[in-house]
Amino acid sequence: MAGRGIVESVADSSFLAGLGERDRAAPRIIGAIIGGLVVGAVAATACLILVLIAYTVVTGEAGAGLEGMRRVAISLRDSPSTDLGASSLRLLVAASTNGAFVLAFVALAARLAGHRFIDYITAAPQIRWRLIGVGLVLSALMLAPVLFLDREISRDGSALPILAVSPSFAGRAAYAFAALLFIPAAAAEEAFFRGWLLRQTAAFARQPVVLIAFTAVVFSALHFDFSPGAFFTRALMGAGFAYMTLRLGGIEFATGVHAANNILIILFVEPLTLKATQSAGDLSAGSLLEDAIMVAGYLIITEAVVRIEPLRRWAGVHIEDLTRCEATARTFS
Repeated sequence: MAGRGIVESVADSSFLAGLGERDRAAPRIIGAIIGGLVVGAVAATACLILVLIAYTVVTGEAGAGLEGMRRVAISLRDSPSTDLGASSLRLLVAASTNGAFVLAFVALAARLAGHRFIDYITAAPQIRWRLIGVGLVLSALMLAPVLFLDREISRDGSALPILAVSPSFAGRAAYAFAALLFIPAAAAEEAFFRGWLLRQTAAFARQPVVLIAFTAVVFSALHFDFSPGAFFTRALMGAGFAYMTLRLGGIEFATGVHAANNILIILFVEPLTLKATQSAGDLSAGSLLEDAIMVAGYLIITEAVVRIEPLRRWAGVHIEDLTRCEATARTFS
């Protein structure tokens, strides 16, 4: 790794190895997108129905049949953020439906492309679970000052969600524990955007700037919040996650960072709700400062894992998992 620049290492990321002509075939891509959306939607809907059925039974509404399920769904949507049970269930719904959709989508795309499912997760022989944990911890430490700065700038006087959701320690602990469901939810998003989409884009363009910028914009756009500040921040986050994936040869670290971001937000910034909300996301000096700190933090913690040998070893990252120059060069020759 010595003597190689960051840009060169990212361009030769092991995560991009194995792509070929089949990945550039238009019929296969169209089939993967249309078929993936269909099977993903079916899987997500089935998962949502199962969760609602279980909750309907628990709440005693099962005797009312479909009407009982409808009442439960409306109650879930309209319940206040201080309703601990509903807040926890919303986390379960988000994690399970997103996970089911992506699992079905990526599995079909992998089948059509002749790849293994794990190829969209990591270039390592197996998933590096400890790397997810390292991403969680390092990101939480990095994001803490950003969130503190955000609250100082906004000064809206609202209570922290973790404090508002329940007056008891047990209730708050349960909400915090439920927030861990954002780990599989983040893994699902990463598998789609940095797994499938990043590799699919790399089948046509290997330049890191193109890969990172394109997937970042798509990531932000598919959150359907086009207020300038929110869109720009999410695009930067997406760019950071793409960089982490290319630099470390897999989505594990980005999954931990992504999950930490979402967990900290619902604990200390804004509770999860199923109602449509409109961000007050205007660009400002304060928001740009926060974005700059976030981007710098992403670069620092990623390079820390790559360059600090004890940390890299503890995270289960091997040098050969990062860059495979010859395999990647053959792919795009």
